[in-house]
Amino acid sequence: MDANSINHLPHVLVVAPNPDRREFLEATLSPYFEVTSDADVDRVILADESESARAQVIVIDQNGRTDPNSERYLTHCERLKSKIPGLIATAAPDLSFDLRDVAPKVPARFLRWPIERQDLLEAVSQVIGEKTEHIWREELAEEIGKPLTYTVDEYQHISNAIAAGKPVDCEKAAESCKPLVDAVSTGNHHTLLTAVQSHHNYTYVHSMRVATLLTLFGHGLGMTEDDLLVLSTGGLVHDVGKLVTPAEILDKPGKLTEEEWPIMRDHVLHSTKILGKSNDVNRGVFIIAGQHHEKLDGSGYPNGLKSAELNELARMSAIVDIFGALTDKRSYKPAFPTEKAFGILESMTEQIDQHLLGMFRDIFEPGSEVTQQAA
Repeated sequence: MDANSINHLPHVLVVAPNPDRREFLEATLSPYFEVTSDADVDRVILADESESARAQVIVIDQNGRTDPNSERYLTHCERLKSKIPGLIATAAPDLSFDLRDVAPKVPARFLRWPIERQDLLEAVSQVIGEKTEHIWREELAEEIGKPLTYTVDEYQHISNAIAAGKPVDCEKAAESCKPLVDAVSTGNHHTLLTAVQSHHNYTYVHSMRVATLLTLFGHGLGMTEDDLLVLSTGGLVHDVGKLVTPAEILDKPGKLTEEEWPIMRDHVLHSTKILGKSNDVNRGVFIIAGQHHEKLDGSGYPNGLKSAELNELARMSAIVDIFGALTDKRSYKPAFPTEKAFGILESMTEQIDQHLLGMFRDIFEPGSEVTQQAA
């Protein structure tokens, strides 16, 4: 992975005196993050304006019982204020220092060796998410911060409900989307599309962007406020089935194999099964979740529906889901420019409703330059 392909990734600084542990941390994180490393915590503390100041997360490994590196770094962090990165502290099982006893003022996690790769990746992602959400709450204007914080909180509630085997509360999901509808109606959609990409939960990021784009589409078509709420809610929950997709497939930093694709495609069936257990799911929301991967020529999934079987809502969802995926940032690619994304969609003449696509482009284009520059 060259420098040009990773400059859109969150920066993680690894500080580990032990070369074997440093190699493990680098190898685990580098497919998903821009990673730099150092063996000396003192050198990192002195480098306020370079690597440590630029990092979103610092992973510090303890080097024996008498080397409380994380504690020293936390003391140092008190002077960094707004530049404070999140912290992952790692330590051998026999080390007495435990980050949880320090009550750090930064988003932090503590892991003991041996460390599972997925546990490390989840810890770093969670810390980035907490830092991002803090900025949304404390630093963004209310008309931008409110749609983001309401929906990310609700997405966590949805995730918790699914993990516990409980039905998703679609009414609460819709309630969380009301500030989003307001933001789109007042022209703040492009700011939202950019701001949400600072979060590291890609399933939430993509869902929020699809919700925003669908709401913008509907607003441009002159739909009622109630219909806009259906669009935004449908966008937010359209991929809830991915919350039960194996992480090694969902977050794979590259192309899926022939064996992995069917498992990924099953997320649609999982979504409809999950939403089908809710007693308050709107029919339009259900269509968005179940048919956003269908194509006019029957080549889509999961049911291979064809043109006459796909209503306007399903056709709009297919356009927006593809456009959102192309213009999303991923660990393995930067966001495509909007012109390139529209070009790809316009080449799908047999699969996508080209009339609706033209209308979506006319609605979106006035702010496309803003989105391109920020992506």
